[in-house]
Amino acid sequence: MAINLEQFAQEFRPECIQVCKVYDWTTNVVAITRDIPFTFPTGSLAGLTNLTADCSITLLECTEEGRRDIECMVGDETVELQAVTLTKTISVTLEVTGTNAAGAQVTVTSNPVTITITEEVILCAPEGTTVCCTSTSDTFNGCRVISFTPPAAGVDTITATIFARVCQNIVVTFEVILEVFAKFCQPRPQIICEDECPVDVFPPQCPTIFPLNHE
Repeated sequence: MAINLEQFAQEFRPECIQVCKVYDWTTNVVAITRDIPFTFPTGSLAGLTNLTADCSITLLECTEEGRRDIECMVGDETVELQAVTLTKTISVTLEVTGTNAAGAQVTVTSNPVTITITEEVILCAPEGTTVCCTSTSDTFNGCRVISFTPPAAGVDTITATIFARVCQNIVVTFEVILEVFAKFCQPRPQIICEDECPVDVFPPQCPTIFPLNHE
């Protein structure tokens, strides 16, 4: 069935809308190398040999600690910007795989370890704006175990040197009210697909041999 979208057409006219305006948007990379002691569930490492280790990270929180005005040269122009101090909280876990006494491969995950990183980022963030940052979801983010010390007998802790890297979106926003030239949106009509009986398709004939033309 044909859909007539013209019946939903409206005239453009000035409209007043409240939106979140983006004052600045940049990305920033946090890269750290740390020696971290990881604690495992009691007895979970007992009897494991031939250990290998991997790690994973999650950006839990990003909070603003303060900002100050700063003058920067951008091209040939002096611009007043803000140096914003951000504190990032990252959760790190260590996964250890080894062979148990029965010869089976076993993977054990540590309790999460929380680490905090503070850095300063230059932004267009005038007073009243909100600064927030989130982790980007791509293959750039990651964690790698550089080295680790196998635990002694009866010990449930492994100290590992890890390299972690998180790419963040840092966005500065403020709620504003704007006048725009627009029209209201409407939902499109529902599309209905009706089932139809298939038309029989006959195999091709061989008219040169059958049926014979006796005219």
